[in-house]
Amino acid sequence: MMSIEADISRLESGIRQLKIKYDMFFAGSIPLQPVELRDELERLIRRNSNEPIQRYADRFHFNSLVSRFNSLSELWGKTMRSREEGERPIPAVAHLRDNRRQDSNRCTISDPEKDTAELKKLHARYLAERCRAEGKTPSISFEKFVKGISSQASRLRKKSDCHNIELRIVVEEDKVHLKARAGKS
Repeated sequence: MMSIEADISRLESGIRQLKIKYDMFFAGSIPLQPVELRDELERLIRRNSNEPIQRYADRFHFNSLVSRFNSLSELWGKTMRSREEGERPIPAVAHLRDNRRQDSNRCTISDPEKDTAELKKLHARYLAERCRAEGKTPSISFEKFVKGISSQASRLRKKSDCHNIELRIVVEEDKVHLKARAGKS
């Protein structure tokens, strides 16, 4: 009886700590996800999920904490996915970003050899972002830029059977990447 009450108390305080640590992680204050604490709470939940809980109040409290943990885990997973895809900036620097510039750092093309006007604009923005991030002027020719995009486009077309390719310039930790994904047809 005392064991379940202690576990419920530990679970409640652990969820509170985990939420704070994930908020700090997404804000950029800590470099790594709090995986150890999350694993510890998952073990605690698994262990007590298989045990019968006699008191209704304890069972209700435990189930509500498990529900809160699951909804927060789902939220953290979605946030990580959107952050990895470059669609969601780090909250601590979100106010520094210009949304118009973010939208101008993407384009959709169907054929890299024919959509040269769009690619020239993207190439210029890519070079500007690299210059801003690295502090020096990169020397990537337009031809080399188009050749790289063409190879990415052909791989994507084979993999996803799409016609359009969406290209995005993504800045992550002072590194500039050009990412491609299947565009909407």
